Amino acid sequence: MYGTAGHLLKIWFALKHMGLGTQTGGIEVDTSNSTPSLKRLFSCGASDGRFYIPFAHTPRYLTMKHDASRSIIQTTIQRWATSGSVVTCDPTEFLDISSSSGSKLLVSTGRRYPFGLGVDESGFALEDGKRVSIPITAFSIWYGRTTEVPPNQDPADYLRKNMLDELNITQAERELIFIEDSPKITLQSTALTDQDIFGVCARFIDGQEEQSAEVYHESFDQYTRKIKSMISGLDKPKWMRSSPADDVRSLIEGGAKALLLYGPPRTGKTRLIDQIEPRNSESRCTIQIHDGWGYDNLIQGLKPDADGKWHWEDGPLKAAIEGGKKFIVLEEINRTVISQALGEVFSLIEDSYRGEINAITLRNGEKFSINEDVIFVMTMNTVDKSTEEVDDALMGRVASVELPPRAEDLSEMLSQNSVPAAIRQKIGELFAEIQSIYPLGHGYFSGIKGEIDGDQFIRHYKARVRPVLSNFLGELKAAELAKIDNIVDDMFGNQ
Repeated sequence: MYGTAGHLLKIWFALKHMGLGTQTGGIEVDTSNSTPSLKRLFSCGASDGRFYIPFAHTPRYLTMKHDASRSIIQTTIQRWATSGSVVTCDPTEFLDISSSSGSKLLVSTGRRYPFGLGVDESGFALEDGKRVSIPITAFSIWYGRTTEVPPNQDPADYLRKNMLDELNITQAERELIFIEDSPKITLQSTALTDQDIFGVCARFIDGQEEQSAEVYHESFDQYTRKIKSMISGLDKPKWMRSSPADDVRSLIEGGAKALLLYGPPRTGKTRLIDQIEPRNSESRCTIQIHDGWGYDNLIQGLKPDADGKWHWEDGPLKAAIEGGKKFIVLEEINRTVISQALGEVFSLIEDSYRGEINAITLRNGEKFSINEDVIFVMTMNTVDKSTEEVDDALMGRVASVELPPRAEDLSEMLSQNSVPAAIRQKIGELFAEIQSIYPLGHGYFSGIKGEIDGDQFIRHYKARVRPVLSNFLGELKAAELAKIDNIVDDMFGNQ
């Protein structure tokens, strides 16, 4: 790892271990509270308590004294806050630093974070025009130097996941800071001792062994294209870029009983619901709304029996509620005029109109109410032009969360599908270009898995993606479709 980043990247790692993230209110830093994080990240078993920085680019920066929380972390952050300059590194374009209670400093992510992280000197690279390139498995081995690997677990996979989880590393941060590597890992039955660890580090500290690293060059233009392929809405306020999944979970944990998830097709609405309450759960009922459904279809209607006599027959929503279902999903409510289809039940969806005290009389004369603990989750497709508008009355009764196409979700999905980083970047750049003309859901790329070549990707694009774009753009916007076709050809045609 030697020479794969500027030595002040250690401060970012410490802040990440302390909880720095886009959804946190900031991390307070004083003269001592980063010490536990420094020990977890960089303790090397030295008797004098000094720390070892495995990616430092010169012997001078390989170690820090035991008081680094004060002399390095707090002092450097204070200089960033007051002068905007220390050893040519100034990350204040993506980190906000202000005074907090007492003598503490509050460090939080900036509006456009992580734009700027990982490139040029101020992004913790060795110098301008270069990028941070920490080998992810090698750093995971260092981070997990005393971690027990469970039996039957792949050591590399386990250590990488453990490191990424403990440091709260997002997919975008991973792409900006780490590169892929595959060193050989051997395990032993007992944990390494302080003496074992320091014995390895001392050989580099004393110059007995030479370090080597491959330096990665990356222009700012290349970096900008890459980050736009991973992060959506950099021109929006930070709170507008929160994860929809986190927003939904937060609303449910906060007591919301009726939610609307809206966005284009294939942006993960149903998948998110499945993660919150599995589809096969006995407490869940999923109702697919069909074109033109009315009250008779959804709640109750008069139906003739075999003898021609008319009787009231319950619809699936009434049956689910009276059957004790606690989690009810209404899929694609925009396929009908949902407020009319719900009829008098419409008001009971709202949180504050639950329980028997708010019971209403249905058209068949029955009393009907919805228990306080029932959760409704509705989904709505915002692209389908043939469907109905959802009126303001419904929007006012539910908590709404938008699920737009997100570069972050695309990158995470492709990573989970074991698509190599270089291919993920190309697909991400193509995805960003498509977003300028059509809100294509990232789920249209879910079928791309593992090591694929250019021909395989083009076949996927031609069969799964292009028809959607062609249907939307039509003949009047054929030039825009041709533009995307040419980008696909440039990126994958000669691979």
